[in-house]
Amino acid sequence: MSASHHLVDLPSGRIAVHYETGVRAPVLMLHGNSAHKEVFANQVAMLRQNGFGVLTLDLPGHGQSDNAKHPALTYSFPGYAAAVAQVLDSFTIDTVHVAGWSLGGHIGLELMGRDPRVQSLLIWGTPPIKPGLEAMRDAFLPSESMAFAGQLVLGADECARYGAAMVGARDGAPPDLVAAIQRTDGAARAQMMANGLGGVGRNAQDLVERDPRPLAVLHGAEDPFVSLAYLANLAYRNLWRGQVQVLPGIGHAAHWQDPKIFNALLLSFLLSASEKVSL
Repeated sequence: MSASHHLVDLPSGRIAVHYETGVRAPVLMLHGNSAHKEVFANQVAMLRQNGFGVLTLDLPGHGQSDNAKHPALTYSFPGYAAAVAQVLDSFTIDTVHVAGWSLGGHIGLELMGRDPRVQSLLIWGTPPIKPGLEAMRDAFLPSESMAFAGQLVLGADECARYGAAMVGARDGAPPDLVAAIQRTDGAARAQMMANGLGGVGRNAQDLVERDPRPLAVLHGAEDPFVSLAYLANLAYRNLWRGQVQVLPGIGHAAHWQDPKIFNALLLSFLLSASEKVSL
């Protein structure tokens, strides 16, 4: 492994991390349910070129990380956020910008609510919700794909269909993403969903309505998972550009479907948030 690749030992198990320092504060990129850190290859290069440090990791039960030793505790928004905070501790990172996709956005919201090191947060494919079933019904769109998100066992065809829905690939999901879904600990999906439905986690709706730190919310207009009406109706405290940034023709994975547009938005937000931090 190169110096930028690490295996970090945590109480929940080993975590695979890619970390590069830069002249600007690091950006923590958090992947979605059943994916892996490699989905951010296009963003890592862009951040490096613009002087930002960058940290990507495989969540517990995903990619090259270990399955969680205590699934009921780790596979939840607070459990994942605790593991991520411990990774930041291991590199003595004291300031970080966070960008979270889907599940990664929920973890970012949880982390923002508990960790003052988070200076800004950009989320996409992520509705900030209260814990429990009612909010999930309002925020998410019912579909076969949504059912896959909490399913313990996925067959080969289901992995392919889930992957295609995740990244809006009408001609089939990328093979590496399908492999990542197949590798994912099924309990990471099932236990995460059970914890969410059971009310485990922070009231993220309240957080975005009260927290003064910069927040960007991106939404693909063709997202099969998340309700735009729900996102648009929240009363945000400090929403970048004053509104949800809706991306026409994009589904759940803007970073993968149109990295040029996504990277421009991410960079613009990070530069704006960095200026506010330095004041």
